[in-house]
Amino acid sequence: MRKKPLPLILKMTKNVIFGFLLQTLFFNVLLANRIEAQKINEVFVSISFNKGKLVDVLKEIEVQSAFHFTVHENDDFLNELISINHKRISIEGALKEISKNTGLAFQQINNNISIRRQNTDERARKLEQANIEINGQVVSGTDNLPLPGVAIKVKGTTQGTISDIDGNYTITADENAVLQFSFIGFATKEEAVNGRSLINIVLEEDQQNLDEVVVTAIGIKQQKKKLGYATQEVNTDVLGEARTMNLGNALSGQIAGLTVTNPTGIFQSPSFSLRGKTPLIVLDGVPVETNLFDISPEDIESINVLKGGAASALYGARGKNGAILITRKNASKEGLTVTASTSNMVTAGFTVFPETQTQYGNGSNGKYEFWDTHAGDGWISNDGADGGISDGDMIWGPKFEPGVMVPQWNSPIRNIQTGEQIDWYGNVAGTVYDDKSLYERVPTEWKRHDNLNDFLKTGVVSKNDFSIAYQGEKSRFYFSGNYSYQKGQVPNTALNTGGLNFNSSFDLTDKLTLDATLSYNKVYSPNYPRYGYGPKNHMYTILIWMGDDVNGRDLRDHMYVPGLEGYRQANFNYAWYNNVYFAAHELNQQHNQNTLDGKLKLNYQISDNFNIQGRVSAREYSVFSDMQSPKSYMNYGDSRNGDYKMWNDKRLNLDTDILASYNKTVSDNFSFAVNAGGSIFYRTYQQEYATSDGLIVPEIYGLSNTQGPVKASNYFQEKAIRSTYGSVNFDLWNSVFLNFSGRNDWSSTLPTTTNSYFYPSASMSTMLSEFIQLPKAMDYLKVYSSWSQVSSDLSPYSIYSTYQKGVTYGATPSVYYPSGLVNSSIMPEKSTTFEAGFSTSFVQKRLTFEGTYYRILDENQIIDLSISEASGFTSRKVNGNEYTTQGFEAMVNFNAIERNNFSWNVGLNWTRYVKKITEIFDNNEKFGNLVAGDRSDAYYATVWQKSADGKVILDANTGLPSRDPYPSKIGHLNPSWRLGLQNRFKVGDFRIDMDIDGAWGGLIRSLTIEKMWWGGKHPNSVLYRDQEYAAGQPVYVPEGVVVTGGELVRDVNGVILTDSREYTPNTTAVSWQTWSQIYPYRAQVTEDENSLFANVYDRSYFKLRRLSVSYDLMKIMSSEKIKSLDLSVYGYNLAMWKKMPLLDPDYGDDNNLQDPSSRYVGLTLRATF
Repeated sequence: MRKKPLPLILKMTKNVIFGFLLQTLFFNVLLANRIEAQKINEVFVSISFNKGKLVDVLKEIEVQSAFHFTVHENDDFLNELISINHKRISIEGALKEISKNTGLAFQQINNNISIRRQNTDERARKLEQANIEINGQVVSGTDNLPLPGVAIKVKGTTQGTISDIDGNYTITADENAVLQFSFIGFATKEEAVNGRSLINIVLEEDQQNLDEVVVTAIGIKQQKKKLGYATQEVNTDVLGEARTMNLGNALSGQIAGLTVTNPTGIFQSPSFSLRGKTPLIVLDGVPVETNLFDISPEDIESINVLKGGAASALYGARGKNGAILITRKNASKEGLTVTASTSNMVTAGFTVFPETQTQYGNGSNGKYEFWDTHAGDGWISNDGADGGISDGDMIWGPKFEPGVMVPQWNSPIRNIQTGEQIDWYGNVAGTVYDDKSLYERVPTEWKRHDNLNDFLKTGVVSKNDFSIAYQGEKSRFYFSGNYSYQKGQVPNTALNTGGLNFNSSFDLTDKLTLDATLSYNKVYSPNYPRYGYGPKNHMYTILIWMGDDVNGRDLRDHMYVPGLEGYRQANFNYAWYNNVYFAAHELNQQHNQNTLDGKLKLNYQISDNFNIQGRVSAREYSVFSDMQSPKSYMNYGDSRNGDYKMWNDKRLNLDTDILASYNKTVSDNFSFAVNAGGSIFYRTYQQEYATSDGLIVPEIYGLSNTQGPVKASNYFQEKAIRSTYGSVNFDLWNSVFLNFSGRNDWSSTLPTTTNSYFYPSASMSTMLSEFIQLPKAMDYLKVYSSWSQVSSDLSPYSIYSTYQKGVTYGATPSVYYPSGLVNSSIMPEKSTTFEAGFSTSFVQKRLTFEGTYYRILDENQIIDLSISEASGFTSRKVNGNEYTTQGFEAMVNFNAIERNNFSWNVGLNWTRYVKKITEIFDNNEKFGNLVAGDRSDAYYATVWQKSADGKVILDANTGLPSRDPYPSKIGHLNPSWRLGLQNRFKVGDFRIDMDIDGAWGGLIRSLTIEKMWWGGKHPNSVLYRDQEYAAGQPVYVPEGVVVTGGELVRDVNGVILTDSREYTPNTTAVSWQTWSQIYPYRAQVTEDENSLFANVYDRSYFKLRRLSVSYDLMKIMSSEKIKSLDLSVYGYNLAMWKKMPLLDPDYGDDNNLQDPSSRYVGLTLRATF
């Protein structure tokens, strides 16, 4: 068969790209030797800094030119403050001025500029000069008052002191030394000794500068002060010190507005919500689809979060919800730098461990006996499959007391006639012992076992990384490798991740730069647990349904019924659950993921003001996964004859773009910059799936070992988006900054008549402190605002209906038509965002504060609207509903204490947002249960009928409640607000970091607690059992009322029109087991209604996320090769305060039963050579 040309072209394109990358990475060094450098006296820049950090000045020169600065030695001087203001100055002139003020030397090597300290020989001679004692006083230039606590240091040494309460100081230094005076909120000052013994110093207040350069959408660099929208950078130290398998976990509480949901089980990735929506992940300037297991935290240079629509509008539909920009490392220092690190941590107990009752075992109404089932038409009949008299899937059985003997699943079998006994595990169906007239179970001791603690083992996480960075005259390279291993707490589970990453930059000419990146990452798990509610989940069985009478160690040691190895598991219950050890060891699911990522960027600096860059990126993601299900394995909807399933998934993303940038300084009061470009995004995804239909031979897993015909399917989709975009920036008086941008997308997934959509955005930032006189305590004031409108498309083929394969009847196949009506005229969804905020600092940078308000209007939402099934369909796709989100974000940083040997810095972020449905499609009265004006997360629940004063109404005869036929709004699900708190202490040479985050308000329904009540595992389910069993009749009288007369009248929506009912207190006793299996299980009960039986809780919590102590061991050691040897001892997920009992609300909603929340402790050792 002739192959289609498009797949061949794509394959050839992919191979050419990766082949070119390999050639570029390993052979361009040969080309670089012939490159001629641009001259620094020929390139001009515009610089305006007032007491700005040297590092920011150099970054600005890099932004405006093709030059790159490298530090040849210790880089402490990069934080020195300088002032330099020029409308137009050559780089050579700027560096000479910087050199004059700082004593630094600059040397051009092609397009690299090396930075060195001057006069190293002279400094060496100075060391030989005589030291003298220097005294003096430090005062403030503002009010001439003494300054206590000023740090005085001999420049170039570690020798120092601090001023006393009167500002006085004494220090010994060389007569030709230079003293550095630094104090928070004041500009650092240097003073040459020049042989003097008395030196009095006046420190001037320092003004906060906002000239730091950050990376924004599509890689455009901007000064912070020019941004008219909210962004926030992550302190990347947290990535290296909280060494979780997935870097996403380390982002918890770090960013205002970013919510991270943290599942507790192995190989479960966190999910992100930014202002209530899922943000785009951007890696090295290119959008990617990743679960973050394939990105090593050690390779990350920076993470910047773009929050609003205006911030990420240039990414188009993919960036409509904001973006998380991740930039990987490249060489940053001249010469060779080698790093190696190892991190190891283990579980140390649990932050939250579910408490259960430990007094009673399996059974019902206080009775239990394991009941061997009989063979039926299938492998086991339903007769007695629950495993016991009075039901063996509930824990309402006998009490654990000395002398109690009960026939159990692991009891020996005894011949009634001969008295002979044999050990047995599981049922006897289909064996010679399946004869109750001849054989019986021997009662054994009824005692408790700690099954959950016995099942969960110590988890281990080990991570090892290395990197080699080299910066030469014409090129820069960064090569890294990593390997991580996690041993799960669930038996027979593990996760391995590893990869190689190569980043490089080449100065091909004085105006042409090439960046090339190639990375390969592997994520492999030979077996990982299954979660959710059902017998596939070990927690579902152990926590909720398996009584503590079951001997878990016998389940581990005897996984099969004797003589039926490979065919039937040994278990305490055959109707609903698995032997958890059998499921852990015999069912295996493999995940084998490979990700190959390559990028090329070519930048051409046509002139001082104009440059153009082009990029091409290819990212291939492939996964092979399979599942080996043994015979007798239980899962809802699956055959118990065993099977083998396999999946092959492949995804290829191709991104190409071009961007031209021009900037012009017209005068001292006006400049502008223009960016324009276009891009093409192409994505393919395909999946092949095959499964056997039962196994012929047990434990042989392959498609050929199938009882019935192999079932197979395949799927393929492709999507393309073509885009053009541009932006223009205006700089007025270096104080008012305007930005206008626009992007137009053409998507292949929308109808051709509506597949074009435009994204406009505008923003403004103003330094008000340049126009008005601020209070003395305020350093500066910036206000900003932005507006944007973005749209989004559909998944591929959503506007087409196709027949699907149905059931095959004998040899006759069937097909079916989708139940939902498509809409070939569907319009793109649209989001309009307005944002306004400010940032300021107080008391000379000691306290900084930024606040943001935003409003998001979501229109044209694509929804599946329910329709009458008489039409032959259940729903149709329409544009409808309108949602409005309003939110506030605050970020605070406080330098609480700054002393020579002790400092304390506090960072805090706080966020609150509310999303409401403000318009319903076609002016309908309701959408689901929601009415216009409701919060979109309003919780409409099934509740018990109540009287007007809130008392539960009970049946006069049974004493049981009745469910209200109308759902009732009992609150909202999302927290009212979230908070993150970061503390950094420096005690001498030790650094201590402590992070706390949490949420306040909102409701969480606990499906686990509901089932624990029904199953009899809830701690409070032990109440009244002994009294009822002793009395032989119900003794519990529920609180509530009985209706004695009157009536309740409601409208069609359940709104009460009249209520004339009369009541009397309930006096009917109810079986305690019956009540526990109805009242807290079949409807929602809040804590306000009844705290004892509640299953809906306040989700408020605060968690000590991370605590680490770090120290550079080279301070007590010496080595010519090792520059630093950092040791960090840390704990993760250490402690928690919460309102919800038994479970951890940090992992989201309780609808996917998780492992207990584990505490981790560990250490990291990182060496730099």
